[in-house]
Amino acid sequence: MAPSGNVPAAVTVILPHHDCAEYLSSAVGSVLAQDRPDLRLTVVDDCTPGEEWVSGLLPYAGDRRLTVLRTSVNVGHLRIKNKVLETVTTPYVAFQDADDMSLPGRLRHQLALLERDGADLVGCAYEYIDDVGRTTGRRRMPRNGNLWMRLGRSTVVLHPSSVVRSTVLRALGGFDGTARLGADTDFHLRVARLYRLRSVRKVLYRYRIWPKSLTQAPDTGFGSAERLAYTKAMNAQERRRRQARTRAELMPLLVAPPNDVDFALTPVDIR
Repeated sequence: MAPSGNVPAAVTVILPHHDCAEYLSSAVGSVLAQDRPDLRLTVVDDCTPGEEWVSGLLPYAGDRRLTVLRTSVNVGHLRIKNKVLETVTTPYVAFQDADDMSLPGRLRHQLALLERDGADLVGCAYEYIDDVGRTTGRRRMPRNGNLWMRLGRSTVVLHPSSVVRSTVLRALGGFDGTARLGADTDFHLRVARLYRLRSVRKVLYRYRIWPKSLTQAPDTGFGSAERLAYTKAMNAQERRRRQARTRAELMPLLVAPPNDVDFALTPVDIR
């Protein structure tokens, strides 16, 4: 649904991409088909070899809500999100993975919870799908994420299914700019210290589990050396936050380090 007239955008959707041409078109289409037309979609290719991925975007070349960029070097999705945030002017930021899909009404339901109920970061229930799109399971996230985190649960929102206030991202310095993976959990831990995490109980997102996904690939998946090392460092930082005796001690521990890689984003012409 294209915006009519001069509808000001309420949300910027950030969609990083690397070597995922097979699914990119459906991911982009699922965002642009949302019934909240007041959106912007920024697709950022993370220096994928070749140009095959561009062809999947051709059906959307005329959509003025779509911006396509490319990184000068491969940096990972977290650094990309931090970089895009520097130019975001909308009050909300949403995320989308290149191999997943947003179901109809996703942004409408999540933005309603942000706009009317005072939440600061909103996730949703989601379904697991395999490499050909078959549903293999469903998961509902807790309605009140803060409560569950106080009870010891660290995963209360599926990061790519979330929508967050831009002010929250900026106040916390975005994501850990030294990490390629795992820092979405770190971000949620930091958000929960100061802000309200909520989830829509309705299934609004399709989360693909396949061999090349970031959480399944041998070098980056659960159990990989890189992910285990980051989890260890993240847990140590969280222990330091718990030991802070004053707000003045706590606040520096909540601000993420900036990107440690210098890179540029350049526009990609998909016409």
